[in-house]
Order: sequence, then structure tokens, then C-alpha cells
Amino acid sequence: MTGRAVAIQGGLALASLVTAYFTWQRQPELQVGEVMAVDLAPSDLEKVRFEDSDLKSWSELIRDKDKNGPFVALHTSGSDASGVPMPSGHPSVPIKVPERTVRGNDAADNLFKKLAPLRASRALGSLDATKLKDLGLDTTKKHIEVVGRGTRRRFAIAPAPPGGSDPYIRDEADGRVFIVSRGILTDLQSASVNLVERRLHSYPIEDVDRVVITAGTKKKEFRGSRIGELPGIRLSPPGSEKADETAKNWHDRVWNLFPAEVMGKGESPAAGPPKVAIHVDYFSRGHQLGWVELAREAAPMESSAAPASNVAYARSDFSLGWMKLSADAGALITEGEKLVDN
Repeated sequence: MTGRAVAIQGGLALASLVTAYFTWQRQPELQVGEVMAVDLAPSDLEKVRFEDSDLKSWSELIRDKDKNGPFVALHTSGSDASGVPMPSGHPSVPIKVPERTVRGNDAADNLFKKLAPLRASRALGSLDATKLKDLGLDTTKKHIEVVGRGTRRRFAIAPAPPGGSDPYIRDEADGRVFIVSRGILTDLQSASVNLVERRLHSYPIEDVDRVVITAGTKKKEFRGSRIGELPGIRLSPPGSEKADETAKNWHDRVWNLFPAEVMGKGESPAAGPPKVAIHVDYFSRGHQLGWVELAREAAPMESSAAPASNVAYARSDFSLGWMKLSADAGALITEGEKLVDN
């Protein structure tokens, strides 16, 4: 290829990249009847904050990134339900949740994208005091704030009135009222439940071809291979074609762990940092894909004779912090130690 041809090809490639960039930046076309409540490019959105003054709570979706790539982080306020009256016959249950930052899930990512630009199904303009009262926008304690490059817009938000399905928002800067998607309010109100990432891995198990399990000073390695079209992988000792069913059954449960509670970045349980018992590394074609650790709750400091806790935790390269596991996970750690020891 001549130098001129190379230059032409390079120019065409550059033009394609520029076209793709501006296509991505361009706002999507509005549907019939839709209007823009916040005309903000997706790449310019930095943060969305939801506040509920009645419940004294707030949550934020924030653009973030780590070695796994960009993601949406969820920052939530703490809560204290200690002493909250319970139904007759039930004792009060002290529940304290600290302020925390966790990785947002796919729903959080989709909601973040939905807010830039923020589309409304209808624009009602500026309404009089009577109409605002009818819609609940005069006294609502709920607010949404959208922050982007050079933009900060704050809206009062009220659930749909009787007979309606979608909530109303009122721009606090100019008083304009819009009707927006019901999912926006639903997701933000239940962010600490609906928008939290509970997965420990960002890649499918079928990508794994080598698994290394470490418990203390001992280590055991397995070769991973696909099971035809079925989900999951076989685990075999290196150099052997015979599957180790014990190892597979144990690892299947480890891979599919589902947390009872997702803790925040840098957060430790009340008893102190958990004690790591099992470390599992995952590889594909010689490159590490990720890892997961299983840990026991820290031993109580006040008495060495206290019985060992069965509370277990997990964390991985994908999680931002520890995840508290269900009650039977402690036995899973013990099984893993025996697996490596044999």
C-alpha cells in the first residue's frame, strides 16, 4: 500500500470515529408528545440525588470507575430504626445501617442513562397554587437533583394523584411542571434495595479455564472445562480428564453465593475486619480474570473462650466491599478448607 493510500485510509478511519462520537453525543429523537425536562448529554451527567425529608434519607447515583472499568456507584444515607414501634406482640428490633457507597447494578446504570436527557411525557407549564396543591407539589418532601457539566437542576417530585400512574416534577428554578416515568420515582425511593449490585463477578463462569483455591498455607489447583451447552464448568486436577465432583459441587455454591447484606466501600462489620479463610483465583488463557475471598467474622475481643461465630462474609475484585452471607455460609468455608487439605 502506498503512502497516499495509507493517508486516505487513515483519514477515512478518523472521519468514522468522529461521526460515531457525535452520533453518540447527539440527543435521541423525542417521541410524539415528549419534551425535555433536562437537556443533558449522557456523557455530561455526573450525579443524581434523591432526597426524602420525611424519612430523613437520601441516595445518590454517581459516575465512577475502577480497574474493571466505568460504573455507576450508589451512595446512600444511613438509617436507624432502633426502637421503632413494632406490631403488637413483636419486640422492637434495633436496625442501624451506616452511610455507605456500593456498586450500582444494571438497574442503576439504566436509571442513570434515563436521566440524561431527562424526558417527560408531558409539559404542563407553570401551574397555579390550587393545581399544585391538587398534585401534591406544594408540600412534597421529595426532591431530585440532576448535576451535569455546568448544570444543576433541582425538582420537587410527587407521586401520581389518584387515577394517575406517573409522578409529577416541578422545576424549582422556573416553576415548570412535567410528568415523568413512574420508574424514576420507584427506583430512587427503593435505591438501597433495587439498585445495589449483589453479584461477585463481572464475567461468566464459562470463561474460566483454571481455578486456584488457597486456604492458609495450602493451595489446590483445578482445570476448568465447559460442560457442552450446559451452564457451569467441570473442575479436574491438572493433567487429568476425570472431573472432581466434590470440588465442582463446592465451587458451584461459592460461585452462586447471594449476600444477605451488601456493605459499603471501606466498611467493616461491627465486630471488626473479617478473617479471610479461603481465597479463589480465576484465570482464562493464562490471564487472571478475578478473585473472591470467603471470611469468618472476627473473634470477639472480650473473651477468648467465647464460641466461634458462624457468620461469614465474601468480597471480590468486583465488589466495593464486604458482603454478609446467609447463615449456612460458615459451613461452606469449612468444606473449602477440607477440600484444599485433602
